[in-house]
Amino acid sequence: MAHDFGSTGTVLSGAEASTTKGAGVLPELPRSNFYLMHHPEGWEPVETTAGTWEWLPVLKRLLLKPGVNGVRGGGGQIDDSFARVGFADRGWTILDRQLGYVTRYPCRRGYSYYLTWDVPSKVGRRLIVRHDSEGYNEFRRELVTSGAVEMPVSEILEGILETYSNQINRNSKDIHIPTVKAKIESTKDLIKGATAAAAELTGKPKAKRTRRRSTEAPA
Repeated sequence: MAHDFGSTGTVLSGAEASTTKGAGVLPELPRSNFYLMHHPEGWEPVETTAGTWEWLPVLKRLLLKPGVNGVRGGGGQIDDSFARVGFADRGWTILDRQLGYVTRYPCRRGYSYYLTWDVPSKVGRRLIVRHDSEGYNEFRRELVTSGAVEMPVSEILEGILETYSNQINRNSKDIHIPTVKAKIESTKDLIKGATAAAAELTGKPKAKRTRRRSTEAPA
């Protein structure tokens, strides 16, 4: 079931992003505000710091920019209601910005909106953006445990794992190349760990390995 946890009305009357206090003016033009949203088919296996695997939701951005994805606007006003309804009808879950995933920074001619775990800073004349992957993964993990994002169904995860198996099949002809061999072995480890994590997440038991019976006649 799709959900829309977005604010009602226009962006200006909805939940605003937080502004980093004391932030300097970024050397860039404004970046659009946005919602994060999730589709039931959007999942990815992620290796934890402990070396195990888990499944986390893949989040996409719905930019609040007039003329993009059905967002309307004019005269300084933005109406995202039509866009949110359209995505919700296609199965997307739109996350409330009050969850704290957007941070606003002053920039030239206005404000730039960043993912909270993407921290921009001015270094000389350059703009450097550092990403806190652990913090972002924890946020995505909490979306699942809190129910903001629904648990995946096993068939979706199996389909994603199949794409990794297909990668191995495509690259197997070049396994004599050290870098390709290393990539294949890494993908095999991913499949093994992600398969176990999928079984734990969805409650579907892992497939048992069966031994093939010999068809050779006894000597």
